[in-house]
Amino acid sequence: MFTKKWAERIQLQGNKLQAAGAVREGAVRDRILLAASACFAERGIRPVSMVHICDAVGMSPSEIRLHFETKDDIVLALLERLQGMGLGDLPDLRPETVAAFVCERLRSWRATGASNAAFVLEAVAEGTRRARVAGATAEALALERHALVALLQARMRQACKALPEAEVRGRVFALQCFVEGVVLRVAREPDMDLDIVGESVRRFVAQAVPSFEPETPTLGVCA
Repeated sequence: MFTKKWAERIQLQGNKLQAAGAVREGAVRDRILLAASACFAERGIRPVSMVHICDAVGMSPSEIRLHFETKDDIVLALLERLQGMGLGDLPDLRPETVAAFVCERLRSWRATGASNAAFVLEAVAEGTRRARVAGATAEALALERHALVALLQARMRQACKALPEAEVRGRVFALQCFVEGVVLRVAREPDMDLDIVGESVRRFVAQAVPSFEPETPTLGVCA
C-alpha cells in the first residue's frame, strides 16, 4: 500500500539523487573551465576553438554542450569568476564578511586555473569585443551594483545614518573597483598571501561603509 511514509521516503531519495547529480555536474563544469582556461592562457582566447577545449578536457563536443553550448558560454562563466567576484551574493557588508567572502572566492578561482595574469587581461578585453559577452558582463555588474547599494542602504538604516544617493553609489562603485584591482593583483602575484588580501579588504570596507553601531542605542529605533 502506497502510504504517506513511503511517499516521503521516495521524495527524500529523489532529493538526494538530485543533489548528487548537481555535485557531479558542478565537478564536470569545473573540469571544462580548468581545461579551457589553460588553453586560453597558452594560446589566447580568439585562436582557441571548442575542438581545442574538447581535446584538452578529453570530452566529445556533444558532452561539453550539455554544460556549455558555445565558447562564449565558457568565456562568460570564467568572466563571472573574475569581475567583482560575485559580490552581489554577499549576505551583508560587514568588513569581516566581505574579506572572508573575497578570499574564499579567490581560493576557488585559483583552483580553476584561471588565475593567470595574461588570461585575466585578455578575458576582460574580450568582454568588450564580443557583443554577447559584453552585454552579459555589463548586466551582471549592474545587478551586482544594485544588490550592493541595497545592502549599504540597509546597513545605514540599521545604524541610523544617512548619505546622499550619489555618495552611496560612489562608495559601492569604489568597492567594486577595489575588488577588481585585488583580483588582478592576485593574478599577477600568484603567491600572494590571502591573509594579507583579507586584511586589506577588511580595512577598505571599514572605510567605505559607515559604522554599523547606532549613535544613540535607544531600542534600535532611529529618532
